[in-house]
Amino acid sequence: MAENWRPPSRDEFREMEARNIPVVFPGILRQWPAFERWNPATGGVEHLKEIVGEPLVQAMVSSDGSTFFGDIRSHERVALPFREYLDMVLSPGEHNDHFYLAQVPIRVKDSTEKPPLASLESEISLPEFLDEDAVSNINLWMSSTSSRSSIHYDPYHNVLGVVTGQKKVTLWPPDAAPYLYPKPLYGEASNHSEVNFVEPDYQKYPRFRDASKHSRVLVVDAGSAVFIPEGWFHQVDSAALTIAVNFWWASKQSCAFDSPMDAYYLRRILVSLLDAEKRSMLGWNPHVDVEIDLDDVQGAEDLTVNSLSPLETKQLHVILSCVAVAVNNGNCEDDPIASVFLNTSPRSLRRIFLTMVTTFPRSLEALVLHALSPVAAELLTKQFEEMDSIASEASQAEFYKRFYSVFDDSSVAMAALLDRKEAFASKALDSVMEKFLGCKLH
Repeated sequence: MAENWRPPSRDEFREMEARNIPVVFPGILRQWPAFERWNPATGGVEHLKEIVGEPLVQAMVSSDGSTFFGDIRSHERVALPFREYLDMVLSPGEHNDHFYLAQVPIRVKDSTEKPPLASLESEISLPEFLDEDAVSNINLWMSSTSSRSSIHYDPYHNVLGVVTGQKKVTLWPPDAAPYLYPKPLYGEASNHSEVNFVEPDYQKYPRFRDASKHSRVLVVDAGSAVFIPEGWFHQVDSAALTIAVNFWWASKQSCAFDSPMDAYYLRRILVSLLDAEKRSMLGWNPHVDVEIDLDDVQGAEDLTVNSLSPLETKQLHVILSCVAVAVNNGNCEDDPIASVFLNTSPRSLRRIFLTMVTTFPRSLEALVLHALSPVAAELLTKQFEEMDSIASEASQAEFYKRFYSVFDDSSVAMAALLDRKEAFASKALDSVMEKFLGCKLH
């Protein structure tokens, strides 16, 4: 620990909390009586037996390894006296099963019942940068042998302090959820990952191959603590005979929930994720020549195929060829129209459309009514939005007037475009639901 390091003040920690970034606090537990008294090397297990005694605690039991997964169907829970668990800690070779104490209450805010390990609170203290009134739970975590937790997140802010032993904490930010495959929202372990990280099935969970690119690993030694913000996925490896204490409290964002605004917040969040997913699916980026004024594009009456550049002519031929296939109830492989819309500048695409108005009006009509895929429809509207942003209002109004003049009923064209856009958005929403909520709509 650096000589000049000091714990943050309460105001400094509020800023850390607001940034929602994990932080290690080296050595902040060394002043606890527990730091010396709970050390197994100096009789700490016997000391715990003396001060706690016989209260029942819930232990997680695994017979096939030291990894504990969030789904309760993957392990057994047994109630046993704390003293009996500590006896097993002192003689680990006598038991084939792996026992792990997880989230055993020391303090539970507003509870009328005495927590089983309440007597331990006299040997620890709340970090000074935490708000006493805000902390809702203090818990003990203890591994008799080395153990591993599954990948999960907690719905609370968390300061996890290691009293003895060591923990290696691998963390992922909340937006890494698609790589971790969270369990379905309706499940009992919805805050856990579907992936068996010990032996991942990459065929079933292909995005997990890239999960490590989004992670960070923090090692928390005895006497130190780590801030794990709400919603951060984490997987914890504990060394043998590691004892830890954690403090949970609700974030300001969580405190705003459970209100009549929840339905609105849900819609806003889903819309934000949906917009991001659509951009990702499209691979859309603004074009490099968006600063060029579109108002100098020739009028529709002056544009012919001979007016186009060689590249624009090639792109026009791609569009016309796919329209011909679509009119005959066929499909072009790899969606070349979408590729044209993605890779053509707004200026060139407007020139191509104005050429179609004068030379191939029926093909332009068929393009919109019959040949656009959902992806192409979304890209076309992206192009229109870019044109709107760099052309004068009068110029763009004239363009739309000419564009829609090829249709007998422009409202039918707009409806066809919107139907396909909504089909694309529906597919993107399916992807959002699967990636972030573990659910599928269709």
